[in-house]
Amino acid sequence: MRRDGEAPMTFRPPNFKKLPDFTADLPAFAEAYVTRLRMFYDSRASWHRRLYRISGILVILSGAILPVLATAHYPHKEIVVSSIGVLVAALTGLRAFYRWDQSWVVLRQTEFLIDDAYWAWKGNTPNPDAKTASELLQALIKIRQSEAETFFKDLTFPSQHQ
Repeated sequence: MRRDGEAPMTFRPPNFKKLPDFTADLPAFAEAYVTRLRMFYDSRASWHRRLYRISGILVILSGAILPVLATAHYPHKEIVVSSIGVLVAALTGLRAFYRWDQSWVVLRQTEFLIDDAYWAWKGNTPNPDAKTASELLQALIKIRQSEAETFFKDLTFPSQHQ
């Protein structure tokens, strides 16, 4: 079981219930929304960590065994050696493309910032009202904007030729 009593993680993001009507009860909406975000970031960060570690282990082990497989004599040697080479190349490419290591860090940092904002709101607001709930939601928007900026700052985009 994960925090908040949720079921074990699956390949899909957490299955969320419908959020409360924000026009009727903004504090309840903010509470449900921040809880949803925390679970979403936890789930995504955990999977990025797993994909990063598993792909790294497979690249290391496959690359380490490749010289042994290349020098040994056995049936179908060409297909085995080339398949391992393709595996190493594909995993290395996927790791570079998806940047699971950087995504894991950014997602965890964002989750921590969301946690900080939430607990500050809970601790400083014994009776949340629409104003404080709105401030929390605005803080969450800024946190998520910062996450996007951090993630995309190192991406290179094709230049526009005119």
